[in-house]
Amino acid sequence: MAAHASTARDRAIQYYQSLAPGQAKPGEATEGYKDIDELAYALSRVPTFTSRPLKVIAIGAGFSGLALARAVHVGKLQNASITIYEKNAGVGGTWYENRYPGCVRQLVGGKRRLPKWRGHAKIGPSGLTHGQLVKFSWAPNPFWPSYYAKGPDIQAYIDSVADQHGLREYVKTGHKVTNAMWLEDRQTWRITVNKTDGRDLVISSPDVSEGETGTTFDDECDVLVNCSGFFNNWKWPNVADRSKFMGKLFHTAAWPRDAENDLDGKTVALIGNGSSGVQVLPSIIDRVKKVYVHIRSPTWITTNFVAKFAGPGGMNYNYTEEQKAAWSADPASYLDYRRQIEEELNSRFPLYVDHTPEQKAAREFGIKEMTTKLRAGGKEELLEAMLPDFAVGCRRATPGNGYLEALCHPKCEVVWGKVDAFTSDGLCTSSGAVTSGVDVIICATGFDLSCAPRFPIIGQNGIDLRERWLENPHAYLSVTATDMPNYFTLMGPYSPLGHGSVVTSIEMVTRYICDFIRKLQTQNYGYVVPKPHIAAAYQKHALAWLARTAWASHCASTYKNGTVDGKLNSLHPGSRLHYFELLSTPRYEDFEWKSLCDSEDLIFAWLATGFTDGERNPREDTDLTWYLEPDKHAKQIRQTSTNGDMNGCRVNVHNGA
Repeated sequence: MAAHASTARDRAIQYYQSLAPGQAKPGEATEGYKDIDELAYALSRVPTFTSRPLKVIAIGAGFSGLALARAVHVGKLQNASITIYEKNAGVGGTWYENRYPGCVRQLVGGKRRLPKWRGHAKIGPSGLTHGQLVKFSWAPNPFWPSYYAKGPDIQAYIDSVADQHGLREYVKTGHKVTNAMWLEDRQTWRITVNKTDGRDLVISSPDVSEGETGTTFDDECDVLVNCSGFFNNWKWPNVADRSKFMGKLFHTAAWPRDAENDLDGKTVALIGNGSSGVQVLPSIIDRVKKVYVHIRSPTWITTNFVAKFAGPGGMNYNYTEEQKAAWSADPASYLDYRRQIEEELNSRFPLYVDHTPEQKAAREFGIKEMTTKLRAGGKEELLEAMLPDFAVGCRRATPGNGYLEALCHPKCEVVWGKVDAFTSDGLCTSSGAVTSGVDVIICATGFDLSCAPRFPIIGQNGIDLRERWLENPHAYLSVTATDMPNYFTLMGPYSPLGHGSVVTSIEMVTRYICDFIRKLQTQNYGYVVPKPHIAAAYQKHALAWLARTAWASHCASTYKNGTVDGKLNSLHPGSRLHYFELLSTPRYEDFEWKSLCDSEDLIFAWLATGFTDGERNPREDTDLTWYLEPDKHAKQIRQTSTNGDMNGCRVNVHNGA
């Protein structure tokens, strides 16, 4: 993008004129445009569907940012450049940041039990997940060490993707975006970037400036893509005066590399029984002197409902070196294995629709599992408080192996009630319970899933997307937002977070975004933005449909941003296959497309020379008869002898006389 204050139209004119410099020869241009519109005239001298160059800025170098970088790198987006600003010191996003025990813990001498992932496969900070699902289709990994992958394995995979696919060149680590503004007169985004002090982890929460420096600069782009994700805006307990506590205070989503050294032989208080808390407890129980587990609400703790391909009883297991070598040598066999796992996962979506036979079976299974384990551990009295009255899946699916057993451990004491206050050496709860003598407090209190950006994003009409979404987060198909031209977000409001691997969804959203960018490039549009009523209408449908699901059941959940009766703004109204189908058939009619030519009479100026690039600039592999390729139903006509001789070569023609 030019350094001076050029408009998108200026840049388009300059580019097309560079492709056809000088005076037009007779028949080379549409002369009727010469004195009417400089851009239309320049377009008339280049082949139809010629892509103008666009600059893309992506915020965040997790799975989403790398997926976009790859689209540019391999030419899925032609004539496009991309810069990815990443606040942390490395790529990986959620998996770079989440290192808590149970997410990153390694086997010690093969004796310590691993916490097993027992929910539907997720891409989020929940300890173990299906390795075969945490991958790009274009970067299969036959070398996962085990069926359920650990945090370090996933981070190692992301690093390998960045290295082996040549994607690091697009990433600027240690750069935190702090502001974005749409410049309507130039049809350009201006981004403010702060160069950090190089620290390993930089907090992305609003109004937090730790790690920022005095070095700030602006960058500009045609298209802005927010890849900052939803599982890194973590939140402390909503309790004042945390500073009163004199011991070590950790959050699972910002776990220091050396924090594990502070656990051995110590008295620990663990706040939370969501996905992270359930992973942490069995990981530390053998190491600590005592642990107080603070729980304020029940949750379903069960084995995996999709463990068909796991070990006996849904257990994790390591792949043999022979198996990994066989998959590496036979990619088709490995693909078939992954397809079977995905098919099993997809078939389980009816579980999340409340009052279905699948939901009923899940409840019965969960009750049996929890009852059996707590009785066996001698803590049957916990059943009454722990068994939920809401649907399975209302709260984020929780990996359960080892958690109930750890609750029954002599070192563990369960403390019920909301944490009301921090003391110098412990916690006070709403039930009046007090824990004291605590050395370490671990807050497994989750994330802010309001979906709002963590910094101001100012679009058309002075609208700040952060302020708007804090009040009412709503997006169209989770990707585009009202009053935000050329702005896309991956896994925004109404994403398929509740079912399946998000990595696959990221791939599908990336393709969808690329479709829009190509249309901008090739059809002379300056920007695209959803029509004013679209996102609101989509939200109304989504909320109406989601009311039938287990997620709408009466529980405080991440999906409702920690509330019991909040709106399900974070979830897609349907299965992920339903979502993929919608992304595969974009409804361009739901958007306003602003032409780079001012006159409505020139909306088809992009038809250009009337010739294709293949005609004007043929290459060795150019096929100018591509339309003759038969479809799968094609059938060659057989020789017949009807109304002709036996060879079918001469036919008698009767004129009716």
